[in-house]
Amino acid sequence: MPIDLFLLGAGGHAKVVLASLLARGHRPRIFDEDPHRVGGDLLGFPIELLDQASLPPHGHIAIGDNGARARLWESLAARKISWHTVIDERAAVAPSAVVEDGVFVAAQAVVGPDARVGFAAIVNHGAVVDHDVRVGSCCHIAPNATLGGGACLGKGVLVGSGAIVLPGVEVGDRAVVGAGAVVTRAVPPGTTVLGVPARRRSY
Repeated sequence: MPIDLFLLGAGGHAKVVLASLLARGHRPRIFDEDPHRVGGDLLGFPIELLDQASLPPHGHIAIGDNGARARLWESLAARKISWHTVIDERAAVAPSAVVEDGVFVAAQAVVGPDARVGFAAIVNHGAVVDHDVRVGSCCHIAPNATLGGGACLGKGVLVGSGAIVLPGVEVGDRAVVGAGAVVTRAVPPGTTVLGVPARRRSY
């Protein structure tokens, strides 16, 4: 029988996570920090105001923004919550892959052999995390993005929709890879790269 869970977040990404949980028989409580959302509903589930002191022991941070997800994880560290990994039943995760706590793997996503996906990362619809890839904590691999074999992402990286990181390429902490970009060489931390081949954004 499914354990009792809560979802933290009631935006668009939370709808996707909730749909995956419902397919597996979960009926989670929904919490959000935004008082304007409280009293509404998420796919028919009432949205409650976040009260850290009364959260259930098992949950998932269902917020697409990497920084917000990391902030909430850190602020709740003292609560010793068991963070639930959500893998959609239509995703493909290799038996030798390591998927850490709090990760979301969406429908049609692939996590290949010996890949490692760090805490609270998102592997969104149709994304491919190929063999031996390393994905840091609180990253977001957007829909239909591809990480080639042996690629390495630092913490809090955003890889935009349809982007490609070529095999073996490293992307530093909190970097952003624009939608449709093709990353052919290392990306320094905190850098935004765009285009084909991907180059640092200029202002």
